[in-house]
Amino acid sequence: MTKVQTTGKAYSKGAKRRAKKAKKAKKAPAGIPEMASVQRRQANGQKARPASERGADKVALKARCNQRGVPETAKNQRDSRSPWWGCNAGRAMADAVEDHSQRLKLWDAIQHMRRVIAAYDASIGAPKRHAACLRLLVPLEALEATAETPPVDERTPEERSRDAVSGLMALEGWLGWADKVAASEAKRVVWDDETVRDADGLVLALRCVVDGMEGREMVYRGRDLRRG
Repeated sequence: MTKVQTTGKAYSKGAKRRAKKAKKAKKAPAGIPEMASVQRRQANGQKARPASERGADKVALKARCNQRGVPETAKNQRDSRSPWWGCNAGRAMADAVEDHSQRLKLWDAIQHMRRVIAAYDASIGAPKRHAACLRLLVPLEALEATAETPPVDERTPEERSRDAVSGLMALEGWLGWADKVAASEAKRVVWDDETVRDADGLVLALRCVVDGMEGREMVYRGRDLRRG
């Protein structure tokens, strides 16, 4: 009989499993077949799944793969964890740009555009462009805060309004270094999350925003859209 030592020399899992099976076979009476193996189940009774299939975000990652039109492979699901795959502007940008460092910069530009318009909308009393359903259904207490709660803003209403207008004017100035079609596409897609019609124009306008955010000398990136 094969004996598995518990101390001293280490044995592989396969060797231990074979030794255990041989031990059971020797103890079993002759003529009685070995019992079939039973598949493990989870606490809720469902069949056990590998660890790679048990992530809480698996459904969302598979949905992003479907939106991208790529197979639900482990590699594509890992790539889908990037935040830009969650909106129309981000997906179009990532499809057009393969370099990861460039994606990060262009995603920062998308986020900056959204922060600027959100601050401006708040300064003029306009409603939020995207409803925060859960926060509306479950109002926070006066002294309660969450991870999404912004830091305390000690500016006066006049200062907030002035800064919001200045930020929007600066952004409009940066977008002016792109052609009008590209600038309009960026505003429509980034601010309102609408369907992308001109991916090249979107990326072009975002590059202008990156130039402005990094303080580089602005360069006209617009296209010649004249016909004939």
